[in-house]
Formats: sequence, C-alpha cells, structure tokens
Amino acid sequence: MFSTLTKRDQLLEEELEKFLIEEGYRLEEGQKREVLKTLKGWLKPSVEGKGWVKTKDCSFTFVDQNYGEPYHSITAGAITECIEKFIEPSDLLQKAESAKLITVVDVGFGLGYNTAVLIKKLRDINKKVNIQILSFEKTLLEEVLPPPEEYRPYWRMLWDNLPEFEKEGISFKLLLGDAREKVQEVKDFQADAIFHDAFSPYKNPELWSLDFLKRVTSFLKPEGVWVSYTSSLAVRKALKILGFNLQNTKAVGRKLGGTKAGKKIEQNLSDEDLRKLNTSPYAVPFLDPNLNRKPIQILIDYALKVVYKSDEK
Repeated sequence: MFSTLTKRDQLLEEELEKFLIEEGYRLEEGQKREVLKTLKGWLKPSVEGKGWVKTKDCSFTFVDQNYGEPYHSITAGAITECIEKFIEPSDLLQKAESAKLITVVDVGFGLGYNTAVLIKKLRDINKKVNIQILSFEKTLLEEVLPPPEEYRPYWRMLWDNLPEFEKEGISFKLLLGDAREKVQEVKDFQADAIFHDAFSPYKNPELWSLDFLKRVTSFLKPEGVWVSYTSSLAVRKALKILGFNLQNTKAVGRKLGGTKAGKKIEQNLSDEDLRKLNTSPYAVPFLDPNLNRKPIQILIDYALKVVYKSDEK
C-alpha cells in the first residue's frame, strides 16, 4: 500500500487488513489509504520524548512512551489539573462539608496524584469525613516522583500500602490489570463521583467505549457525577446514549474544557456543542461489546464509521 513503511505503519496496515477481512468490509486501495492516514494521525504522540518532565505549576509528571502522552497536563501543571479538572467539577468538596462518607471511583490511578490531592482537600474541609476509593490501573511505574510536600503524607500512605488498605478513616483498593476485566469483578460499589483519567480516547480507546462507560457508570449513585478532562465527541455521545446530561467544565491548559456528566445535573452545552453531537461524523461511540477487543480494533472500527459515515460493509 505504501512503498516505504515503518515497522509501526506495517503493523497498523496488517491490523487493518485483518479487521476488514474478519468484519466483512470491502474497501478500495484508496479508501484503505485514507483510513490508514486517519489512524496514523490519531496515534501520533502528543508530546515528544519520555520520562519525567516539570509541568507549569512546578510539579512533575511522566511521559509514557507507549502511549505518547504525559500522565498529566504539562501546560497546566499536574497538581493544577488534579484540582481544576477533577476535584472542583466533581462537587466533592461541597459534599465533604456535611458528609460522613465520600466514595469515589478513579479510572487511571497513574502516579497516585489525583487520589492523594483529593484526600488532602477533603480532609482540609472535614477532618472526620470517611473516604472510600476504588481505583483502576493497568500497570504501575517502578519509580514515581512524589507530589509537592503538602500532599506527600497521603501519597506515601497510598504507595506504602498498595494494593489496598483501611486506616485513619480511609479505605482504598487498587485493581491492577486490564480495567475491562477488573470492572466486572466489582459488586455493589456506589460512588459519589467517578474520575475518568485514562490516556486520551484515541490512544486508550478500550477505556472510553460505550460498553466500558456503561459498566463503570453503573457504580454511580443516582445523584453522582462522572468527570473527565476530555470533550471527545465519541465519549460524549456514549454518555448521552447512556442517559446522562452533560456539562462543559473549564479549559485547563488546553483550548477545550472537559466534561461533567450526571443524571440529575442540568445540561449546559452550547448550541454548537449540541449541533456537533447531533451531526458530526465523529459523534459515534467507540464499541467494545464484550470488553475484550484489541484497542486497535476498536479504533479501526471507529475510523471506518468516521471516514465513511456508515456501517455499510
């Protein structure tokens, strides 16, 4: 298809050919090139390099070479992102003023910063509030730099007691492995909020599918909310299909804001946001019916719908 291919391009082409055969699609060579071009654009690393980098607020984050993305926003700051993209939109700080118990699902434990910062902020408001957190992570880094000093006591509590502990009114459990498998092991957890902080939808589509979102949002209390940094049309469409109202959250370190979803919140999307959700070819959800598709298969399936705007085979 191309005269000169990198190893990654070749593997991508092989995956596309295999998917087309298995799913019964028939594409001309020119159409295949268009799909491959689209996929390559989506999979291009968002930042160059790898390893630890200093962010705008002087906290550090890690750039994962496999995903081509940092764990946190470099332009906003790792801790700033924790607070302004997740904790503040979740309404948990207000709940903590009078609540006896705060419960949270954390999709993407990562470096542990979101969780440590959340615990610190909740306890600053109410020293007696009990906190229960259920977290998911595929793999952990061997070495992690600590967050700023004020968050370190809770961060060290987390890392020193993984994968689970109960102490000082804090109950924490980390489910390590493919979150799609682990989420099916969870019974009867009821969350005030879900922090959805996986790598971006194009890089980590298996954790943004309609099917995974349906499973993980089933943990929400009736008045609970789901929050994330993404404004992806694929993700928002999935949430709408699942019956959620959507709100824009403020932009932090990027052009677009994030998303807050809940069944008892008022929707505040603009007319333009709603138009895109109703008419854009990108406003179709990622699909993973049995929660076991390879990520590239999910992405290819989505690309075919986006490029050709149909399910025709």
